[in-house]
Amino acid sequence: MKGKVLVLGGGLLQVPLLKMARDKGYEVHLSDYYKNPPGRVLADNFFRASTFSLEENLKYAEEMGINCVMTLGTDQPVYTAAFVSEKLGLPHPITADQGLSVTNKQYMKKIMTGSGIPSPNFRVLREKGDHSSVGLKYPVVLKPVDSQGQRGVFLLNGREDTDTIDRYFEESMGYSRTGKVILEEYYKGAEITVNCWVKGGRAYPLMITDRLHFDDSVALGICKQQRFPARGAAGYDQEIDRIINKLADTFKIREGPLYVQAVAGSAGIKIIEFGYRIGGGFESEIIPRVTGIDILDLYFTLVAEGRNTFEPELAARKAAMGSIFFMLARPGVITRIIVPEEFAGCGRLFVNSGDVIGTVKNATSRVGCFAFYTDSQLEYNNMLDRFDSQMAILDENNTDILMHGIWE
Repeated sequence: MKGKVLVLGGGLLQVPLLKMARDKGYEVHLSDYYKNPPGRVLADNFFRASTFSLEENLKYAEEMGINCVMTLGTDQPVYTAAFVSEKLGLPHPITADQGLSVTNKQYMKKIMTGSGIPSPNFRVLREKGDHSSVGLKYPVVLKPVDSQGQRGVFLLNGREDTDTIDRYFEESMGYSRTGKVILEEYYKGAEITVNCWVKGGRAYPLMITDRLHFDDSVALGICKQQRFPARGAAGYDQEIDRIINKLADTFKIREGPLYVQAVAGSAGIKIIEFGYRIGGGFESEIIPRVTGIDILDLYFTLVAEGRNTFEPELAARKAAMGSIFFMLARPGVITRIIVPEEFAGCGRLFVNSGDVIGTVKNATSRVGCFAFYTDSQLEYNNMLDRFDSQMAILDENNTDILMHGIWE
């Protein structure tokens, strides 16, 4: 046994990390809020606790003699991993203070603004009644300072009545551990994501995608598709490179992953937020397919062994185009799921027969994720047509409740 690794989170996003830890000969410990998360079967030991809980995970890691702490595809547990590692003197690529600054938008935005990193104007609010956006131009986006998955995110146009605003604030604050929300000017443009790897303080963009939204009038900001290459980033290569390296320098990120969400608009590139993590759209599997760089292995080796084995000259474009497609469904009880054989190995379903589907509220409403990449626009279009027309989720009335025609 090489050592004991504590993985924070046992959902589908973390399964590849759990498998890697096991395959590399580590004793695998898993912390998760749910009783039977998908990754539990891959762990040698399971500890039921919230991945947000600093003290519970600290106590467990100390008692079990954990050698390293890590997570994958999720935002807030990044702080927990850094905090626990620092308290126990375990090697980790970032400090607890850095972990807080890359997961709490109050600190993140303040640091970015103070360092001249372009980002929309904002205000942090602590009380429900304090919702005057003095100094901000409508529309504005309301969101928790420290949450994830598009929970508690709303767009305010300035014409909402007091009851509506109070309801939005209460919900948004309810998703914040610190009870704070951020109001941010809405910056119109093409939203993009930049998956990066940092070595020796230099940030290298590996994969840039368009982050296409589901209907924002239903729920703001839910990603329905990550399209590669990013059309919205066309012509911004040098600006993106400059800004991501400014981020790495400002936040003192010397080694590891960066996941940047930005908007290309009339005033150029502006950073909405970023995280010290691999993307949560199964980018740990997609990036190797598109670039030849195994970003998950890079991350595991960095955290577990303290070695950054990234070689930028090995990055290559392995496909001309493709997308990660996130699936959504209308309310109903699932009785049958139809996955065309052609796409059976191209993704995952987050639901099963018997599950009850509610209304779309945030990113947790997504019912599946599939991806394919190709060198031909015609082949891409044909594959998308087949996927969209043949995939189905049937309810008790044998009605297909999967939302179709939402991808591009």
